[in-house]
Amino acid sequence: MLGLAAGIESRAQSQPPIDLAHANLEDLMNLTVTSVSKREQPLARTAAAVVVIRAEDIRQSGAISLPDVLRMVPGVDVEQIDANSWAVSIRGFSSRYTNKVLVLIDGRTVYTPSFSGVYWEHLDMPLENIERIEVIRGPGATVWGANAVNGVISIITKSSKNTSGGTLVTGGGSQTNSLAVAQYGGNLGTTGSYRAFGKEFSIGNSALGNGSPAYDHWLRLHAGFRSDWNPGSRDSLMVEGDLFANESNESRWNGFLPSPNGPVFNQHTDATGGNLLARWDHRLAGGSETSLQTYYDSYRRTDLGVPETLRTFNLDFQDHLTPGNRNEIVWGLGYRVSSSALAPGYWVAMIPPSMTDQLFSAFLQDEIRVAGPLWLTVGSKVEHNAYTGFEVEPSLRIAWAPPDSRYTLWAAASRAIRQPARLDTTVRVDLETVPIAPGVIEIVQAYGNPHVKAEDLRDYELGYRQEFSKTVSLDVDTFLSFYHNLETAEPQPLVVVPGSPVHVIAPLQFGNMGRAVNYGGELSVNWNVSRRWRIGPGYAYLHSALRQGPASMAMASGGLTGEFPQNMLTVRSALNVTGKVEFDQSLYYTTRLPDGSVRGHARLDLRLARRLGERSEISVVGQNLLRPRTWEYGTFWCVVGTQAERSVYGQLTWRF
Repeated sequence: MLGLAAGIESRAQSQPPIDLAHANLEDLMNLTVTSVSKREQPLARTAAAVVVIRAEDIRQSGAISLPDVLRMVPGVDVEQIDANSWAVSIRGFSSRYTNKVLVLIDGRTVYTPSFSGVYWEHLDMPLENIERIEVIRGPGATVWGANAVNGVISIITKSSKNTSGGTLVTGGGSQTNSLAVAQYGGNLGTTGSYRAFGKEFSIGNSALGNGSPAYDHWLRLHAGFRSDWNPGSRDSLMVEGDLFANESNESRWNGFLPSPNGPVFNQHTDATGGNLLARWDHRLAGGSETSLQTYYDSYRRTDLGVPETLRTFNLDFQDHLTPGNRNEIVWGLGYRVSSSALAPGYWVAMIPPSMTDQLFSAFLQDEIRVAGPLWLTVGSKVEHNAYTGFEVEPSLRIAWAPPDSRYTLWAAASRAIRQPARLDTTVRVDLETVPIAPGVIEIVQAYGNPHVKAEDLRDYELGYRQEFSKTVSLDVDTFLSFYHNLETAEPQPLVVVPGSPVHVIAPLQFGNMGRAVNYGGELSVNWNVSRRWRIGPGYAYLHSALRQGPASMAMASGGLTGEFPQNMLTVRSALNVTGKVEFDQSLYYTTRLPDGSVRGHARLDLRLARRLGERSEISVVGQNLLRPRTWEYGTFWCVVGTQAERSVYGQLTWRF
């Protein structure tokens, strides 16, 4: 079901193709990976908890959104807030703007520096174009940098060489009102290829707590292209770009803090943006490999009445050296500049409203063959950001992988940081306005802190994977994580502003007086029951002990949260009923959240598909089939949490 290997960079696509739909576990174990060391590396000595979601897994899931695809990875918590927003996290600290997971698309970071987090509704794409999604559970900061604290999610799209011809997709149903994709690709001369696509979909309203329709429908338009070239035997060039437009709505309370008994109003949100990325890879005569990647990314979004714009330019250089027979060295340099502007809105303002941040980075990592099957990987990334200056993020990894044993035992120790964002340093938010006496109003305000520190993680991991036979494999890992300088909101002295009415300001300022100790583990099994049936059960456990320093007087802010289920279970099954008929099942179960706001719940998704010849396929997908409506997350600040509804939709795909 889920492969045991992962590869981050697109040049890994040059590996000899494997028919993953019929591959046995030995084929999967022999894949090379690049996610941990930013270079090709045999899976047998990969010292990290890495999982890959293959294109076949995505197709069989019947998912229509990236968060729904990620549900299948043990240890990745996906909670739908409303019809167009999600909380996606790894190993705790769940929030709509989860700030400790780094997300990449073809090496382009989509982690928003304005607030630390990901707008998942900005990231939709034709799922047919995804080659694989690689998930690192645990720190990846040594090669990926700040914010790769609890994990890395890397989405890698297919080379245009592998998507020639045309594709038309159309569908719709009870919740997905409409879905349409049109794509065409071909050759550019003798050395190049291309594809261009357009996608549209419309998602209907979910349900409020009383069962009535919410106001959270979602419309998206997306167009893009990719072109791949091989100008010489040692060179490759890739260029891709996207444009998108979103229109969505949310039901909200009249105040930033949730007030279930207060009035609810409907809020419109819109976003437009685009990006352009280019990457050049070159192989030198001596075997050294270099890569140069650059991208420009921009969007404009209006949310909470705040018009926000962000423009980012990024440049990365990487070199892979093999001095001698025992060392594999990868090093690189990076530069990023981001310009953001947020005008004052209903309750939110940034002071100053515009800011430009720069990030400088360098990393070095060496994989050393110590003796026989024992491999040691040591390295560090050094970054300089505009908020905390220089930060060092080292790691030490060791793997024991005897060549004929079919098992790997590995351990790792890492440091990672969550870099402060504009939200932490310059924001002013009116959280709540409450009449406390005739002619007197109390206003609770939160302020940024220009001296806020980076949140710090010291993480220790131990893992084991084994292929017991050609039909059964096991992958298990455990972790112990120590968090320091977690963000809290500390009360400040009251301020009285005379007038009519009198305003009593109750300020809260961000500080770093939180800490936590987390421990747990993840387990996944791949079982090829027969040539027609595969099962992939998975389980994740997390225990989190959150604490505040003795001098702290705060209630925990968004950085210090434990809203993450302690136990999660997944069971995925793929059955080829006949040569043309497929029946796929996905069962997900999560226990209640620690604060009791969301009860334990199960989700069942089913997909029935039939191939119509060699070029067409029709499928019917049911989601959330166990009950009419399900709470997954609850409330996020002023956003009224809604219930995901039971839904059915059909889809027709035609390739020509």
